[in-house]
Amino acid sequence: MQTDDLRRMQETELEILLEFRRVCEKLGLRYYLTAGTLLGAVRHKGFIPWDDDLDVAMPREDYDRLARCGEQIFPAGYAYQEYRTEPKYPFYFAKLRRRGTRVEEPALAGIEIEQGIYIDIFPLDRCRRGSRTAELCFKGIKLIDCALLSKGNRNFLFGYDKKYRFLWKALRLLPSRRLFALRETLRRLAGYGGKGLCTMGGRHGFWRESYDAEWFGETAYVEFEGERFPAPAGWDTLLQNMYGDYMELPPKEERGGHFIP
Repeated sequence: MQTDDLRRMQETELEILLEFRRVCEKLGLRYYLTAGTLLGAVRHKGFIPWDDDLDVAMPREDYDRLARCGEQIFPAGYAYQEYRTEPKYPFYFAKLRRRGTRVEEPALAGIEIEQGIYIDIFPLDRCRRGSRTAELCFKGIKLIDCALLSKGNRNFLFGYDKKYRFLWKALRLLPSRRLFALRETLRRLAGYGGKGLCTMGGRHGFWRESYDAEWFGETAYVEFEGERFPAPAGWDTLLQNMYGDYMELPPKEERGGHFIP
């Protein structure tokens, strides 16, 4: 991606984030910068220079309130996507997209949904930290996402371990509504009796995306592209858990984004 194209994408994502913040403040919803966006805020005071996506997380009850409002709460230029509001949308988490833009995400090729530039919105769900059952539920949700993706994208490439391929092929035979229900069952099973939190469906895996609830007990604020946004009070521990020595830059060959503009 050319530098100018990347910066234009980042500027659009920031615009989406500001609109998301406006709506959350209007409705009294809690949210936090997370993952690479939180890392960018701490290390760069904004976007990681080579990054091309933006992530926020919301406590489950706030996430569900936003889902119930759906697109009605956002201006016409925005599309809110979640499986309960757009049946062909495959992912466990939501996206807020800017209409009139376009980003080519290979996994979504051929799926008839809005495909503008977006931010990712992850629910913070209950889980048992260190639980093998919760880890398997996390993997199961990812497999279901892959099954749903392959229903809309016939060229979807299954990139996980071969030992999961048979299960993925079996899941593809189920109707989407059954897969949605199964995904919700796994989410509840992962959280049964749990006092921790996690972002199911995330790309970093269960061990890096499960958190002590205390990390989110209070709200801190961080600077991101000249604006102040909420972050978990335990942001330092969260970033260490996810990235290790997060202030050290990765090798140049590992500095890249996710999309084809």
